[in-house]
Amino acid sequence: MRKVIKIGFPILCVAVIGGTFILLNNTIEKINQNKLKVEEDDNTPTTTVIEEIEEDTTNTVVDPEEAKAQEIQNKAKAIEIVQKKAPPATNVYYTNEGTIDNQYLVAIRDKDTKNAKIYYIVNVENEKMEIYVK
Repeated sequence: MRKVIKIGFPILCVAVIGGTFILLNNTIEKINQNKLKVEEDDNTPTTTVIEEIEEDTTNTVVDPEEAKAQEIQNKAKAIEIVQKKAPPATNVYYTNEGTIDNQYLVAIRDKDTKNAKIYYIVNVENEKMEIYVK
């Protein structure tokens, strides 16, 4: 019995490995054949239906450069609004901390410690600002 196991087991392993390689080879051939069929199908002429598209005046395409320039202007305007309306302070500078719901978050920071003293949320369109509380 031991002799059968010593001889049969290696033969079985070789057969399984060989069968796996044969199946893998067949699968790769089928994939390559399907690839060729797809490429041939892509080269066949197709008819294209072109529809007239009505121009929608409500959706305007915004140039990324213009949008970036507008964003920079809005950030500067938000800081200007805070400088005008906030109580006067000495030894401070103003930073734009980002946006929240299309409103700008402006911080008043101490020049020495760089810590924010207060945050304001600024609406640039109507030039209103409120103290921002997290």
